[in-house]
Amino acid sequence: MKEYALFLGCTIPLKFPHLEKAFREVANIMRIQLREMEGASCCPEPVSLQSLSIDTWLTLGARNLAIAEKMNLDVLTICSGCYETLKTVSVLLEEDKAQFDKVNSILKKINYEYKGKVKVYHFVELFSEPEMLKQIKELVVRPLSDLNIAVHYGCHLVRPSKIMRFDHPEKPVKIDLIMEALGANSLDYATKLECCGYCARLQEEIGENLVRQKLEDLKSLNIEVDAITAVCPACVSQYDRKEKIIGRKTGQAFDIPILYL
Repeated sequence: MKEYALFLGCTIPLKFPHLEKAFREVANIMRIQLREMEGASCCPEPVSLQSLSIDTWLTLGARNLAIAEKMNLDVLTICSGCYETLKTVSVLLEEDKAQFDKVNSILKKINYEYKGKVKVYHFVELFSEPEMLKQIKELVVRPLSDLNIAVHYGCHLVRPSKIMRFDHPEKPVKIDLIMEALGANSLDYATKLECCGYCARLQEEIGENLVRQKLEDLKSLNIEVDAITAVCPACVSQYDRKEKIIGRKTGQAFDIPILYL
């Protein structure tokens, strides 16, 4: 049984605890052992803090990775934002010795040290491996047969490719492979790789337009779309909330369920 340090981040435990519960159940079935990262903080969030203080952002991320190193375990996360942050921190510090030393000089003050030995995985990265896909097919109890699923990759899972390094940044397939292993029909559509607009919180119209474009794109397929599936809590929240708002504003009936893989 493979063992990982589970990094949950902030959003899933606070807003979507059912996702954490579901993943723990699935991990148990898939014979993946999860250990808690005691003392872990926010990843931190991959956009805002990084733009304000790169040193603070790197140090907080390195501290979380140092906790996993003390456990002698690689990190597994179910949040795309956490995944981007922690993996980016590990790559940037690996490539920049001066920054690596600077971060550790700060961590030393609170009795931490980051050695750069831990790897960071998103659950999609693990579950899309050939042996895991085979296991999923064998374990499925209720296959999603005849369901048309619109996979949404989001911004943080596969880009920037020079850092994420596990799927094609313009033609990703990993989530699609998992959906197909579950028995679903994963749809190909024009706005599949577009941003959900969550980060445009200060300009709500921009975010709503991005959501509307995807909903109209899916409607133009002229088939029944059974669900939009994402692996980022921000994306799930954005589509779930904005779909209703856009429906009220436009009078159009958008009622596609938003599901977390």
